This record gives sequence, structure tokens and C-alpha cells, in this order.
Amino acid sequence: MDDKQNKAPWYKRTFLWGQTNLTEDDPEKCDLDFWIDYWKKTGVEGVIINCGGIVSYYKSRFTAQYKAKYLGDQDYFGLWKDAARQAGLAVVARMDINATTETLYSSNPEWYCRDKEGNPYLSQGRYVACVNGGYYQEFLPQVFQEIIENYHPDGFADNSWAGMKRTDICYCENCRKKFREEYRMELPEKEDWEDPVYRKWVRWNYQLRIRNWHFFNKVTRKAGGEDCRWFGMLTADPFDTGERFYDIKALVKDSDFVFSDQQSRDPIDGFEQNSVNGNLLRLASSENILVAESMAHYYKGLRTFRLSAAPRQEVRNWMLTGISGGIMPWYHFVGGGTQDWRKFRISDDLFRWFKKQEPYLHDRVNCACVGLVWNQESAVYYGRGHGKEVCGYPFAGFARSLSKAGIPFVPVHADDIKKYGNRLETIILPNVAVLSREQEEQVIRFLQSGKGLVMTGMTGRMDEEGEERAQEECLLWEFLGLSKSGSVTGVCGDSKDDWMNHETHNYLKGNDTFNPLLEGLEDTSILPFGGSVVETASSGSLEAIFHLIPAFPIYPPEFSWIREEREDLGTIFAGELENGARVVYMPADVDRCYARFYLPDMGKLLENAVRYTAKNRFPVSVEGKGHIQCDAYVQGKKLILHLVNLCGCDGPVGSVTDNLPTGPVIIKITSYPMEEEAVSLVSGKKLPIYQEGEWKCIRLEQLEEQEMILASMK
Repeated sequence: MDDKQNKAPWYKRTFLWGQTNLTEDDPEKCDLDFWIDYWKKTGVEGVIINCGGIVSYYKSRFTAQYKAKYLGDQDYFGLWKDAARQAGLAVVARMDINATTETLYSSNPEWYCRDKEGNPYLSQGRYVACVNGGYYQEFLPQVFQEIIENYHPDGFADNSWAGMKRTDICYCENCRKKFREEYRMELPEKEDWEDPVYRKWVRWNYQLRIRNWHFFNKVTRKAGGEDCRWFGMLTADPFDTGERFYDIKALVKDSDFVFSDQQSRDPIDGFEQNSVNGNLLRLASSENILVAESMAHYYKGLRTFRLSAAPRQEVRNWMLTGISGGIMPWYHFVGGGTQDWRKFRISDDLFRWFKKQEPYLHDRVNCACVGLVWNQESAVYYGRGHGKEVCGYPFAGFARSLSKAGIPFVPVHADDIKKYGNRLETIILPNVAVLSREQEEQVIRFLQSGKGLVMTGMTGRMDEEGEERAQEECLLWEFLGLSKSGSVTGVCGDSKDDWMNHETHNYLKGNDTFNPLLEGLEDTSILPFGGSVVETASSGSLEAIFHLIPAFPIYPPEFSWIREEREDLGTIFAGELENGARVVYMPADVDRCYARFYLPDMGKLLENAVRYTAKNRFPVSVEGKGHIQCDAYVQGKKLILHLVNLCGCDGPVGSVTDNLPTGPVIIKITSYPMEEEAVSLVSGKKLPIYQEGEWKCIRLEQLEEQEMILASMK
């Protein structure tokens, strides 16, 4: 580490993280010496140590703060902190602050959330504190000050800091008073998205969390100095924050570092999602902000077993795709026990490899030319409790399709289209229904510059409240000559799928004329669909290139024949604007259906739409058998390519046990003048760069688990 890095604050120079999430019996049973050795083995540079909040592991003057059951007279946080300091590690105190025992509740009942009848809200037998109450505003600041005075941690990480979920309204006197002061109205009677007062309450709650984020940082910096920062943990999924009120874009924009608590893939999002996680959080802030992500080493599949090791390859693939997306790895174990030794052999070599290659893993620019656009407002105010279904799945559908196609892309917030537009050839708006006027204008200016656009569903049809705009108020639709000619036809959401119910048994049919989306699908005239269509008309340059075959019986087989074709109902529109900008609009929710049901034909349509609108101008792309995740970066005169082998990784969560090598793999480079040789940062081997047509190419005979290539530009 050079002198400049040594002088940088901890959150700008700590790249490798570890956490043993202590359990209440650890003060009696845990072998700290084992963990000191494990820190050395992995080479971690910082550790997150349980401190206070829902369970206290230190000697506190606040006797009402619940202490670990087997803590006794030990100063267990101090013991771990001293060991970490002796090992030269950054120390972050882990807090979990949203609920307390009855002891603290009894002495300060006004601090807690209340239902409409005045009863306290409980979570797993503990009392849920209100973000507006004295627990957050008075008690916790004193706890932070006490910890800083006694232990001087570098900073704080905080779980469950965002308070109660959106599904429950707090009617405590603090909330009643503050809402009345701000809006001159009473709290909403119930969860009702049709009620404008409820929508104000939702927006107000997001602002409260932003205020607390800044407030806690003010407290810790005042007590511990400028670099003693408080970081609430975030997911990188803007479509599903567990119904918690936090605005990802607003919070990372105001932060110098991110702790992300997204520990593994879920049943819908694949391993490629972790590359998205890193890029999304970094690009929403400044591109070179450090993002550390908690990566579960315990079994977390369709069921969770906290003390058992996860399958080794499952964890490694999640870690590698995260690293590929710019995430700093962070091992996470629950409990200090060592009953299952397998978990300690999962990733120690990856930490050592990361440390060796660390100079190439940050301070770089993603060179993808495809932008996958997101905002949280669409999921919240248009999704109205179904944000994952109507916005998250469309986003995930494109992410999966592009990852499988070997086309690098970056997630771009709708506010930042102008910011990143000069490096992009095309942008994708996957059912981004809520667009502000400024966001719409950024999209239009992007098109006016001759760049491409893929958009789907209700993109741009809703105002900031999630209410549908009149046609003339939809600037983007007007610009493209599109209009909503009817309602929504077909099925979306949790439909009943069995042979007796045929409502999802519909198809898309391509037109015989101009159809740029049928590459690789030439041998069929119909494609399986199973979703819904926004009835749309076009009076501009875009023409319908697919139409709908409505649902018909699936059983018995004798009845499975096409009753009608809706040639009047376009499902995909495409065309060029006068300036040469190419546009694809999909009123059919192809993106959502692909994410939900893995229909390969739907994935191919998404890929083809992006290839068409980008005019196949990709700085880097990858060809090979199976699923290969690729991220590409420029660092000065260096091109950094990170490939992760995801072949055979589409099984259920927690099920990947083996790596399946694939090859050959061809990496194609178009935008950069390259030297004649590259080097593998995994094997150390030299890799020739050769010319093939318009591309500079690198050939890998076999891709094992991952490959990271460093290539010099002329």
C-alpha cells in the first residue's frame, strides 16, 4: 500500500472484509484464537464485530440495553476489538437497532411504534422502536457516544436501521404530531394506494430515513472525528427492499462507502445479479466508491441453515460475480463455533487472489455501452406493493438475457442518463413506468443524439404518484408517435398454471416483413409467451413486427389449436427515427415472462432487441458455450476483462456444487487499439491477441471457474 492509500480514511482503503456474526453463547464457547488465525489466512483488512443495539456485547452504562445471555462480566466486544487492532485491522462496530426488550420499553413507552388502537408493535417478542421517537433521536446517540469514547471503532455498520415496514402504519404521538406539522393532515387510516394521504405518508417515511442517516453520521463524526462514519446496510435491489423505507439512490449519493447486505442469490435473480449489485450501487454514487457486500458462507437456499456450510461453488460463484461487478468481498459466518469445518475452506483462496490483484479491481471505468435503466419510484408508486413483479422481473429479465449473451451492460439510474449517456449506445427502460419530466427529457435527448432505445410495458405512462398520465402528457410516447389504444390484455402476476386453466397459453407471432428480432428464431412462426400486452397504436416510425395469438385451451390436446390471431394487436414495435436512432418498444411483457419462467425464446427476443438498437456496436462481447458473465473496464491504458463461468448454474438457490468448465471462449474487442498480447491474472499465462474481421480477439481454450485478463492498449 502506498503512502497516499495509508493516509486515506479506512473506508477508502479497506478492500477485504470479514464478519463472524456472534451469537449469545459465543462469550462462553468461541475460540477467538481460531478467528485470529483465520484473519491471517484470508488476509482480511477489516472486521465487523457485534457491539450493541438489539444485543449488547460490551460493558454499557445503559443497563436497560439487553446484553448477550452468556456475556457475564466480559467485555466481549473489547476483547475482539483489541485482537483486531493487534492484527492491524479496521474495526467496525455492528449495531442492530430497531427493537428492544420490555425493560427499555417499560421505562420509555413513548419511544415505540403503536397501532391504531395504541398497542405497541412487536417483532419476535421485542418492541419495535419508532424512527421519530426518543430511542432513535436521544438514546442511540448516547450509545454511539459511549462506544466511541470507550473503544474508538473506525465506524459503525447498522442492521435493521430503517425501522418498521411499509405494511404497518405507526400511530404513536410523535408520528401523529410530526405528520400533522409537515402536511397539516392526520395520518392515513390504512394502507390504501388510492388514498393521496397514504402516498404522502409513504414519501414522508422515505425522507425520515434519509434524515436519520445524516443524523447518525453527525453524531458519530462529532464524537469520533471526521472519519468515524455510520453506515446503514442496504440491499442493491431497488424493486424489493423488504418493504423498508430507504431510497437507495439518495442514500448512496450521500455516502462515502456502502455496506451491502445482499448475501446470496434468490429464486428469481441469478448469479449475474451480483455483478449488477456492485455496478448499480457504484454508478448511483461515484463510480469508484467502495462497496463491501456481506456474502453468506452458511446454507441459504430455499431453506436456511445458519450453522451449516453452503455448497462451496454456490458461494464462490456469488462472490466472483460480485467481484466482477466491483464489490469488495466480505465473508459472513453466523456464530463463532467450528462444528462444520467445510465453511472455512470455501473462499480463503479467493481473498488471497483478490489481494494480489487488488490494484486492478477498483479505480477503473466500466466500458459497457448498454445501459439498463432503473428507478425506485416505479417499483414503489406504480408497483404499489407488487414492485418486484411489475418492475423487478422486467429488469432481471434483461439482466439475465444480456449476461447469457455475453454483452456487458451497466445499471443506470433514470436521473443519470445524461451523466453516462456519452459512453452508451443504447438504453433499456424495462417497464420504468414512473418517469419525471426531467427523466423523460433525458431519454428524448439521448434519442435525439442518434442513440438507441428499448422500452417495455408502461414505461413513462405514470406520474410521480403512480397515477396514469393523459396521452398528451406522456412526452416520450408523443415523441415516438405511440399511444395507448386500450387496456392491458393477458395475464400478469401469480396466475394459476395448470392444464385445466389456459389463460396463460398465448403466443407471439412475427410478421413476414421487416423483423430484426428473429435472428436465431428463423425456423418458427410462433413463440411461446404467457404474459400480458399493453394495447398500443403507432402513428410514427415504429411498426408492429409481432402480434398476439390469444390464449386457447391446452388440454385435452385435441382442443389445442389456434382460434384466432389478433393482427390488430401489436406486441413488439420497432423502427428507425429520422436521425437513424433505432427503437424497440415491447408492449408485451417479454422481459417479465423471461425472468419468471426462463423461456429461452423470450430471452433471445430481449437480446436481439438490444443488438438491433445498439447496431451491434459493443466495445467488448463474449462468445462461447453456456452462460459466461462478463464485465469490462478501462483503467488508464489497460483493458480489464473479468469472466465468470456460470454454466450449469440455473438450478434452485443453494444447489450449485460443481464447476463445469467450458470452451473455447472468444472475447471480441472493437473499440480499442490493442497490443499483440494480454496476460491472465488467474494463471499468469500470456494470451495472444489476433485480428478477425473488425474485431481484436482473445481465445480461451477452456474457461474454468473464472478468468481475469489484463490487456494493454496502444
